[in-house]
Amino acid sequence: MPDPRALGAAALGGLFLFTNCVAQPAADSTATGVVLGTGAVTGFVEDMDRSLAFYHDAFGMEIPALPESGARPYNPSNAQLFAMFDIPGAKERHQFARLGDVRFEIMEIQNVAHSTLPLRVQDPGTVTLVFVARDVGTTLERARKAGAMVVTAGGAPVKLADGSRSVLIRDIDGRFIELRQAAMAAAPDAPELTAMRLSIAVADMARTLDVYRSVLGFTVEEDRNLGADARLRTLTGLSTAEFRRAITRGPGMSLPIELVEYAGVDRTTHGMRIQDRGAARMQVRADDVEALVAKMKSAGLRVVSQGGGAVPIPPNFLGALVADPNGFFLTVIAPCDGCAPGLIREGQAPTQTH
Repeated sequence: MPDPRALGAAALGGLFLFTNCVAQPAADSTATGVVLGTGAVTGFVEDMDRSLAFYHDAFGMEIPALPESGARPYNPSNAQLFAMFDIPGAKERHQFARLGDVRFEIMEIQNVAHSTLPLRVQDPGTVTLVFVARDVGTTLERARKAGAMVVTAGGAPVKLADGSRSVLIRDIDGRFIELRQAAMAAAPDAPELTAMRLSIAVADMARTLDVYRSVLGFTVEEDRNLGADARLRTLTGLSTAEFRRAITRGPGMSLPIELVEYAGVDRTTHGMRIQDRGAARMQVRADDVEALVAKMKSAGLRVVSQGGGAVPIPPNFLGALVADPNGFFLTVIAPCDGCAPGLIREGQAPTQTH
């Protein structure tokens, strides 16, 4: 039976909808600060309606219908959420684009200072969405018609060493998407997008793997120095790049994460804030948020949330926003017992409970 607290969180609008994961018990029942799985991935944009329309038109993803006003409304002010993100005074709205098991949350934050990040695929902290397509050529043409820009040299999919075919594009916001077709043909009745994973450019592979393995407890499924791979150079449009790639994954059915360290090209680490256009985050389920955040702080990670620790988020969650070594954001979340039963609007004093 689903946890009613999780259902309540989903009703909040998706911020705490843990997709692509199944809760797994910790190996040591006395352990605290253990990751149980990963959840939704969120991209931060200038105009949520415009971005949702792109993902619908480019990939046939389901999106919420537009109201008669022609714009989806902003959510009620949420002082606790804004404390977790450290964006006091903001307004926000967020919705999912989805197709089968592929889900991508799009969030727009207004009324606070922000920047539009000049994304480059090689810069540490840049996130590339990897969509596995039934037919990469067909999906590419549909994405072009929706306004996608092709990054891959030559403008066509490239056959990679493992037999897959891939092409790199930018969405309507300039975010990178790799469209990938597996070497083994998908079933004819498969959806246009069959799977999703993340690719994150990293500044230092050893440091990043240490955090994901030692602090978060992720497993490393592959760690390879791919060197001056000509096909990857064509895919990324980086003619002098060298590549090291590792694949890591959290417990259960967590989303695979491809970490890529680029060499031989200019790189600049973004000083991202969660509200910046081009930023991204992933939800991480924990058994004990405060214990996990303490471990993350001890490892030198930056806690963004006000007060430097976990804050209560309705309905009855504790959450903290933490930046990984590359500026990719992790929202660490766990249910709590009565810590935040209701929404507190900004400027409203919390109700005392006994």
